[in-house]
Amino acid sequence: MRFPVNDQTNGWANALPPRIASPAVTQDLRADWLVIGAGYAGIAAARRLAQNEPNAKIVLVDACAVGDGASARNSGFVIDLPHNVGADLHDADAQNRALRLARAATHALDTLVNTHKIECQWSKQGQFLAARSMQGERVLDGFIQGLDALNEPYTDMPADDVAQRIGSSYYRRAIHTPGTVLMQPAALVRGLANALPDNVELYENSPVTGIEYGDIVAAQTKGGTIRADGVVLAVNGFAPDFGHYKNKLFFIHAFASMTRQLNDVEHASLGAPDDWGLVPAMAFGGPTLRYTMDRRLTMRSFWAHSHSGQVTQVSYDKARKLQAKQIKDRFPNLPPNLITDTWMGLITLSQNFAPGFGQHSANVFTAVCQNGVGVTKGTISGLLAADLATGRDNPLMADMLGLGQPARLPPRPFLDLGVRAKIKLWEHQQRFEA
Repeated sequence: MRFPVNDQTNGWANALPPRIASPAVTQDLRADWLVIGAGYAGIAAARRLAQNEPNAKIVLVDACAVGDGASARNSGFVIDLPHNVGADLHDADAQNRALRLARAATHALDTLVNTHKIECQWSKQGQFLAARSMQGERVLDGFIQGLDALNEPYTDMPADDVAQRIGSSYYRRAIHTPGTVLMQPAALVRGLANALPDNVELYENSPVTGIEYGDIVAAQTKGGTIRADGVVLAVNGFAPDFGHYKNKLFFIHAFASMTRQLNDVEHASLGAPDDWGLVPAMAFGGPTLRYTMDRRLTMRSFWAHSHSGQVTQVSYDKARKLQAKQIKDRFPNLPPNLITDTWMGLITLSQNFAPGFGQHSANVFTAVCQNGVGVTKGTISGLLAADLATGRDNPLMADMLGLGQPARLPPRPFLDLGVRAKIKLWEHQQRFEA
């Protein structure tokens, strides 16, 4: 078994007050349902199971503390539009399917944030898709064609308007779409966990070290064995360690950095903007940027790959140096040495960008592999996995199943060599957006 590692580098988590985690497993447990993984998919699955079967006992277990894993290491976008490397905006059926799923997830999260008053900088600001180069502008033109085909609203913004909104004249053009929500991911996932129904028992810092499938599922932890009538696996890229999607999923590392809070003078030098989020027109060329409600700049821009999911200090140093330069390039009036945190988050992908969703036996269900859009795709896949597990009809089930299943990958080491070569090729082709 591989396990996620929290190296205490995540700026989103470090910006929050310390959290008292739920207890770890310390004895044998018996449950009606076991959910493994307390990220967006796992929390959504546990909540939905509890709603569908209010008299059932649901155990939710995670290897880390909630908010220390990949769910809190993203850029803080709740994305409503199709948004992965393989998306084709001109495939109307596929894109409408993706829209329905993403918007159902966004609506569910919005309801929970407001109902439970989760303080996570929830902000309906939309997002910018921005171009620095002529090559990037061609991507924007194609994006507009797709949005027009889907009858989706947008604003095409010239350089001056973009600069006025974000405080940087670095970009020559951007497309603003209004449906994306911005948030603080560590605060959101913590708040969702704190608001789980009473018939969900959450156990943190309890990695599953082995699992046996059968009429009763038995998951071993260091503190005791959890036995349940059924299980939902929401472990993302670790699914092969649980016997599912072997040779079908792979990791990419995305490195990010966060600055300290800007003071009043520094904030004014940007034009005193409201919070905003910006995605580069070419994902491997430039950084994804956020300016948060509490006046922090964050950016994600450095990509790498390893089978283990572990990285070296050299990679962290390289990312921090690159992102310090990118801040200086975009915001030359800001002082140097603003970065306080640099971290890595794992992105789980399949070759054909299909999710690992479905039923694998009478009592084993999966909601894994979100292909880089973990907040919305994780939320809806967890919710639908719970409906599938409890036999509930849901009109979105056909949309989810229509996304297909992960394709088989080349064997290692050819996979590792191929992924690294592809990243280098994309970075070279998209270097004009840096």
